[in-house]
Amino acid sequence: MEGSQPNDRFRILAVDGGGIRGLISALTIADLERRIKELEGDEARVADYFHLFAGTSTGGLIALSLTAPQNLSAAQLASFYTEDGPKIFRRGLDQRLLSGDGWLRPKYSLEPLRAAVERRFDDARIKSASRELVVTSYDMTGREPYFFKRWRARDEEQRNDPIVDAALATSAAPTYFPSHGYRGMALVDGGVFAANPVIAAIVEALKRRSDEPANLNLSDLLVVSIGTGQHEVGFPQSEVRKWGKAGWIAPQDGDPPLLGAVLGGSADAANHWAHMLLNDAAGDGALGPEAIGRGPRFFRWQADLPEPLEMDDTSPATLEGALPAAARALISSRGAELDEVARRVVRFGPLAPDPPPE
Repeated sequence: MEGSQPNDRFRILAVDGGGIRGLISALTIADLERRIKELEGDEARVADYFHLFAGTSTGGLIALSLTAPQNLSAAQLASFYTEDGPKIFRRGLDQRLLSGDGWLRPKYSLEPLRAAVERRFDDARIKSASRELVVTSYDMTGREPYFFKRWRARDEEQRNDPIVDAALATSAAPTYFPSHGYRGMALVDGGVFAANPVIAAIVEALKRRSDEPANLNLSDLLVVSIGTGQHEVGFPQSEVRKWGKAGWIAPQDGDPPLLGAVLGGSADAANHWAHMLLNDAAGDGALGPEAIGRGPRFFRWQADLPEPLEMDDTSPATLEGALPAAARALISSRGAELDEVARRVVRFGPLAPDPPPE
């Protein structure tokens, strides 16, 4: 490990995908911001203390919201889920019939989501974000990842991408929403390759060779990664070996097994890689799952769900009960780490306004 003590020279906040379960992440970030306010005053915003925000899908919406020129506080994030969620994940009978419940066409129209993000972001552009961004999507036309980012984008046109387009692209989860057509691309949810965007964020930080902080090492990073809740159900070999398309794709105890394996597997792998890069030191010995993401440079906060919750479940029992309860349990169990992160990010004071270089 490079260096013995973290210096927190470059600070990253990354948020997973997970649909409506992003409410857990939003409430956790709001609690972190509350702790920052207790140290810095009521005007403090979490966006004033992290250099880079990364997100996939619902996490991308959170990253865009926190860095948008509208200067939203973390406390305002929850309304995206509690107020807009039931509208975004609503279907009439005609939509149910036409989509075949998601088997023939996407389950939901993109228009309610478009209305929600247009109301929040208006015509703001990626280049006007207050901090660096890495928001994931995947281009099915070119068959490659497409990142919405402010620093060192491919060209000036990319830095001029509307925030609304970034929000619609990163949210276009296959089978749930249609792909988002933009600049000749068919963009879908970046969760198909990076449900947990933490490694993309770390790499983006290490690529900086200009615009301070630059020429970063792993020892310079403080990374906070927040999940959207997990309830993992295992399946025995005697059952899995018999699955065809229906077995892999049909929901079982929540999400389809294929979706759960892809999202959960990629997120778990990203956590392990980030931990080994940032936390692990030579001679530490065996690494148990309980040690992953407990600092000092990489923190992973993930709620355990007592029962499976689908990504589009906007019932009152979920929005008012299960998800807030999961967030409270996570905050309670990681309170000491939340306090530590708050203390560490404020010790340098708020970051100066950070317009990108022209």
